Amino acid sequence: MKLTVKTLDKNSSLDRENSACLVVAVTTDNRQSNFVSDLDQLSGGSISELIESGDISGELGKTTFLYQLPNVVGNSSKKYRLLFVGCGKKGEFNSSKAKQIIQATVKELIAKKIQTASCDLLTVDPTVSYTVARQFAEITGELTYRFDQFKSKRDDAIALDEITLIITDQDCVKEASEGLKHGEIIARAISATKDLANMPANICNANYLAEQGRSLTKTYSSLNVSCFGEDELAKLGMNAYLAVGRGSQNESIMTVLTYHGAADKNAKPYVLVGKGLTFDSGGISIKPAAGMDEMKYDMCGAATVYGVMQAIAELKLPINIVGVMAGCENMPDGNAYRPGDILTTMSGTTVEVMNTDAEGRLVLCDTLTFVDRYNPEVVIDMATLTGACIIALGHHYTGVMGNDDNLITDLITASKDADDKAWSLPIDDDFQKQIESTCADIMNASGRDGGTITAACFLSRFTSKYRWAHLDIAGTAWRSGASKGATGRPVALLVQYLLNQST
Repeated sequence: MKLTVKTLDKNSSLDRENSACLVVAVTTDNRQSNFVSDLDQLSGGSISELIESGDISGELGKTTFLYQLPNVVGNSSKKYRLLFVGCGKKGEFNSSKAKQIIQATVKELIAKKIQTASCDLLTVDPTVSYTVARQFAEITGELTYRFDQFKSKRDDAIALDEITLIITDQDCVKEASEGLKHGEIIARAISATKDLANMPANICNANYLAEQGRSLTKTYSSLNVSCFGEDELAKLGMNAYLAVGRGSQNESIMTVLTYHGAADKNAKPYVLVGKGLTFDSGGISIKPAAGMDEMKYDMCGAATVYGVMQAIAELKLPINIVGVMAGCENMPDGNAYRPGDILTTMSGTTVEVMNTDAEGRLVLCDTLTFVDRYNPEVVIDMATLTGACIIALGHHYTGVMGNDDNLITDLITASKDADDKAWSLPIDDDFQKQIESTCADIMNASGRDGGTITAACFLSRFTSKYRWAHLDIAGTAWRSGASKGATGRPVALLVQYLLNQST
């Protein structure tokens, strides 16, 4: 779908726009915009009458759709359809309220099967033009996304083809255009992440992740890829990673994408590590049958890395970035690893396996040891790691933990900027004691208490050489039930973080 920003003089009228529908902002303040006044005059006072009667409401998020008004005719000499959107009090308009307004607007345009629309929401408060334009792109991408390639009968096509965002303040045109550009790039990255995460496990295995990584480098020349199969992983001593995949007939493959955008090609890179369990049965510690179909989403961390790397290549950020998709499958068979096994990790630390369903941290610990070779500026891993995170933060917030307070603060700030919520949790010695083993250096699971934090404590044992943060996305990466599907989080958070580091 095409999204554009168009400037109009403050004294211009919307009725000359060549769109099928005009989206007009209405506030609860007594004085409406010039656009409302012009349309009211053309219609012989019909709009002001409807506002006074309450049939057109300025209440936040309220929409009123009119198929035609007298004398309101577009360039094509066809009468416009008009969508009036309530924006509340003009002086209280902000980015949070803009989100509600945009969602209501796009949903109504889709429901009414509008093909083209001109929208004046940027005129309500031009000072937040960047945010509103970016939100428009991201929300439109979210509401028009479909994953129906496996349906014999596809979902009904969405008619909405083009939206023009109108702005009258010349000083804010640059911000609006940049916001729209960033929003479109992030929206495409989120859709790509969703497509990958929604793929069934009989198609999406570690080799499929590697193929997608190779495909990405063919599209973007700024990206390079390296793939490490089981032979290479064994030579590196990544025994914990390999143990998890022993019960599967699908090969474990670690896919590494690199991007060099900094003027200094040797500048320390920002490293992203994504858990890529393309299916997690739980292994010998097998999961209950109910909901096991959703365990194809246990690779959402890897899918996030894929989406972020695509976005970075399009944004052409002036920094170096490494993205790792740690692909693997956890299945039970005669060769599967067992509770009670002791594994020697790449770092030399030994791990007693208490639960084979605590497999993500075993894949990640070797991957986190591996990435030290890049001399990273920071390392951020993202993983659907613990159900305990859902108990702690629900499906609203991504859990953030790490060994560097400034990095955690930067990530929380980025989450607020991107409206991709995250919340920090502590790591301290009291929790570290819970993963001590009687027969190995540490154990991979320590019970329910503080489960999200003890999982992070486990990972922290392998990240002492660099600044590190862990994002537990178990509650935010996908939705369950009737609306089952990947959300694309935390792509927006991470892209925003990297944008912030680039300025």
